[in-house]
Order: sequence, then structure tokens, then C-alpha cells
Amino acid sequence: MKKLFAAIVAITIFASAFAQDKAAQEKAALHEYVQSMTTRQKIGALCVMNFRFWTDSPMGHQNYKPALAAENPKLFTPQNTINSTIYKTIRDYNIGSVILFGENMTDAALAKKFIRDLNSAALDGGNLPLLFFADQEGGNVARVYDYSTPSAMAIAKTQEPQNAYLCGRANGQLLLDYGINVDLAPDCDVASNPQNPVIGIRSFSGDPKAAAEFSEAFSQGLMAAGVLPCAKHFPGHGDTSVDSHLDLPVIYSSLQKWKSREAVPFKANIKNDIPLIMTAHIQCPRLDKTKIQSGKSAKKIVAPATLSKKILTKILRGSLGYKGAVITDAMDMRAIYDNWTPDQSFVLAVNAGCDLIINPINVYSKKDLEFLEDFFAKVEQDLQNGTLDKKALDAAALRVLELKKKAGLIQIQGKKIISLAQKVAPMSKEQKQEAAQTCANIQIQAARASAQNVSLPIKARSKKIAAFVPFQEKAELLQKSFAARGITNVDFVCYEEKKSATASDIAKIKGAGLILVFTHLTGNAVKDKRLWQAAYPAAIAKEIKKAGRAKNTIGVSMNLPYDKEIFSQKDGFAWTALYNYTQSGYSRAAQALFD
Repeated sequence: MKKLFAAIVAITIFASAFAQDKAAQEKAALHEYVQSMTTRQKIGALCVMNFRFWTDSPMGHQNYKPALAAENPKLFTPQNTINSTIYKTIRDYNIGSVILFGENMTDAALAKKFIRDLNSAALDGGNLPLLFFADQEGGNVARVYDYSTPSAMAIAKTQEPQNAYLCGRANGQLLLDYGINVDLAPDCDVASNPQNPVIGIRSFSGDPKAAAEFSEAFSQGLMAAGVLPCAKHFPGHGDTSVDSHLDLPVIYSSLQKWKSREAVPFKANIKNDIPLIMTAHIQCPRLDKTKIQSGKSAKKIVAPATLSKKILTKILRGSLGYKGAVITDAMDMRAIYDNWTPDQSFVLAVNAGCDLIINPINVYSKKDLEFLEDFFAKVEQDLQNGTLDKKALDAAALRVLELKKKAGLIQIQGKKIISLAQKVAPMSKEQKQEAAQTCANIQIQAARASAQNVSLPIKARSKKIAAFVPFQEKAELLQKSFAARGITNVDFVCYEEKKSATASDIAKIKGAGLILVFTHLTGNAVKDKRLWQAAYPAAIAKEIKKAGRAKNTIGVSMNLPYDKEIFSQKDGFAWTALYNYTQSGYSRAAQALFD
């Protein structure tokens, strides 16, 4: 027995030593590959480009602020096919990654061909296969629409981490059906601030432990599907009251408070080998008060986390022991773009410890090739004069290669790096139906678990119903969903931009046997209750109480669930939440209420 045990120990030690030796050899091969790359190849390898929109205007898009103006359909059209400019961008500038948006994905066949063509452009330039990214969190943040998954907060309300795993796997399967190999999810932010205008239901919970448990399970589901997850937005975007798409938020949490709250979900995911973490464009002066010069003004600004070496290198890699890759949030968001030029923010981010730079500069027109060339030339000059740290650039390029290996895009044979065929796992119609049904069941489970003062589904098909809905298109969707269930005796009232109840609204209240008030509470409306999203539900609830109809009313929260105090149980109101204001969320609301 002793000899057998000794033999087992020896084999284990040998296997471990062999694995370590192989890992060291692969690391050396990747390092050698990086050393063989030109400066341009390294810069391109770090770029995560988007081709979300296009314009044929000879003026290009640079006359507009690129973070948001491109969403104006009068100026730009969605892009879902490759053209000569996009092809040249990928091929000639050695681009390593592409991020895809909903505008790219409206036609499944075109989207899949677009992804194949983009990858072919990279290979035509002698480059390695592309990493493809998408924000497929679920709920209101999704880029592929074959089926819908619940938001993070909805999943956590079921109190079953297995549901997070199932939704993560469903998201991963759908992405890989298109050839997208990295999901920019899960959201690891802690929902600690009800006034947050950008996170909200994207967070699993305001409880750090629950946010950790559910985000970790979601990550495991993605990896089970063969897609890499990304924990975001480090060091934590949950406590902001400003949207970093529009401005530069500040969080004043102490280091100790951060460790006990925001850090918890990230630590859990790091412990379970999360391969990628996304930064937040937020200032955290209690974590790093270092000021850096704005390239667009005379001001010195507290470094946002994306540009903070202390936060990304000393805290994330040092204190938390993270070994994987770091990706920025989009650099054309105004928190960054309003303060630094594209080349400046790229250099600052790489020096801070970022490996992948999302939207370093947008190519939305033929003219933009001029701006792209200027961007590359300036970054090259920054490397030559020492502004860009060569060690940081090389380390970033190496981690990008390691991420491509984890994604199954390359393999190492001796000292050679071999490109592999694009990773795609087509789903059958039956598989998509099964995944869609699983996600629908979880969404309905969340609504019923959230229900207060009512047991769902309700038996009220024969009653006269008054339904107050925040948007006309959602009212029309509900009308169809109700009609499909034989519920036709319904008065729908769209209250978008209304702040008070009309005489007609009050008459509908008094004449209904069941009153449904669908709400769309935003972080801004939590902060300012004068906004219609908060003002109208409060006004209609007051009129319902005055009419003695509270016991006939259900408040149905479609976005932030912080309006349940309006529909107080002590006043007789019932309340539930869907945590999903998309068309899918409204369809599930009908199911949760009546099926």
C-alpha cells in the first residue's frame, strides 16, 4: 500500500511538473511572438474597434461628438456588411478585436457573414483571428435578439444561483451561434445607489455577497457554453449617480468600505479565474487621488479608474492578485472623450495597466481612415519619446495573445503560434426554443417571487381592466399579449411625459375591476421625483387611494424596483417587478400576471 501511495504521489508530482513546464514553454513562445511584432501590430492588437454605424458623407463623423451623436439616424445608418474602408481598417492596421452592437445584428444571416468577413480581413493581413465582443448581459442590455434572457436583478430575485448559470449559458450559446467569443458580462456592480442612472437592474443585487454569488454562477454558465466572461465595471460603478456615458462620475467610498462592498463580487470572480475584467470611467479619490493633465483643457483631473495605475496595477493586480486581461469601457464615452484625445487616452490607459481598448477611435466613414492613421502615428511617436511605456505595451500585447488562446483562436506548436478556424457553434431551432423557454420561466419566476400582497397568476380575465403604461409601443404590445389570452375588456392609457392624472384617467380607475400601473422608474427619477417617470405613478396611486381602489390595483415595476413604496401594502396595493423594460419584459409581464 505504501509503495502504491508513493507511486501515486510521484505520478502527481510528475504531471504537475510537466504541466508547469508546458505552461512555461507556451508563455515563452507567446513572449517571443510579441517581440517579433512591429509597434503598429502591437497597437492594433490592443484595439477593440466598432463598426456600428456608417455615413457616406465626405465630412465623415468627426464634426460630431462620437460618443452619442452617431446614434442620430439622420446622420448615420446601422452597418451590418463589410466595405472597403472597414476591410482596410482591419487588415492594414492589424486590428485584434471587434465589438458588435445591436445595429450590426438586426439580420442574423448578414450579421454572421459580417463577422466571418471581418475575421477574414484580419487573416488576409497576416494577423491572428479576431476576438469578437458583445454586451450580452440580458434584460435591457443585449445585442443579439434570437431570444431574450432576464436582467441580472431579475435572475437574483429568484434566489437560485443555478438560474444565473442557466442564463449565462443561454447567452453564451447564442453568442457562439454567431461566432462571438467574449461576452462583456456579468455586471459585478453592487446596486448600492437607487439614483444610479446607468447600472440599476443590470446589477444582481445591492448585497455584495449575492452579487458575488450570482455573477460567479453567470460566468460559469458562459464558460460552459465556450464563451469567455468579463467582470465589470471595476472598481465598481454601482454607487454613482452620474452616467459615465455623459460625464465623469465620482465615488467617495473609503478603501475599507470599497473592500467590504464593491470589491466583493470582483474578488469572487478572480478567485474563480475570470479571464477578463472591464474598467469603469469613474473617479475614486479615496482609492487614488493622483491628478493627470486633461489633454483638452488646462485642468488637472483626478485619474478615472480606467487611467489609474494605482487602481488597475497596485490594487487590481497587486492586492487582489488578478492575472488576467483588463479591458476598458468604451473610450468614446464622454467621461473620457471630453477630457482627452483618442491617442492620449489610449496611452494613459495602457500605461495604467489596460490591455484592450474599446472604441479607441471610431471608423464610421471613409474619411475616418485619415483620423485612424493620425491616431496610430501619434501613439507610435509616444512610444518613441517614452510617453508610452514599452513594457506596458508589450505586457498588454502578451495578455491579448493569452486571451485569444483561452478563447480557442490560437494554439501553440513548439515556438509557433497557429491560427485556428473561427469558433462557431450553431444552435438548432429546437435548442433555441429550449433556451428561450428556460429564460422565460426564470423571468416569470422572478416576477412571482417579487410579488407583494398578491398571488400570481391572478384570475381576473372577466374583469374590466384599466392599464396605465409608460410608452405607446409597450401599450400596443400589451394589448396584443392580453388579446392572445382572451383579455380584451381593457382600457390602455399611455402616460409618457404626463405628470398628473386627468379626469379621463380617474374615470377609468373608478370603472375598472382591476387596475394595472406599469412603471419605468429611472435613477434620475429616483433623484428627482418631479420627472414624469416618478411623478405620474405617484399621482395615479394617490387618485386610486382617493377612489378606494387600492385593493383592486397592482403596481408592475418594469425598471428600477424602488417605486413599491408608492404601492404600499398597508394601503392595500399589490406590487410586483419584472426588472426588464424591453419588449420581452412586457411579454413576460402578461405571462406572469395571467398564465
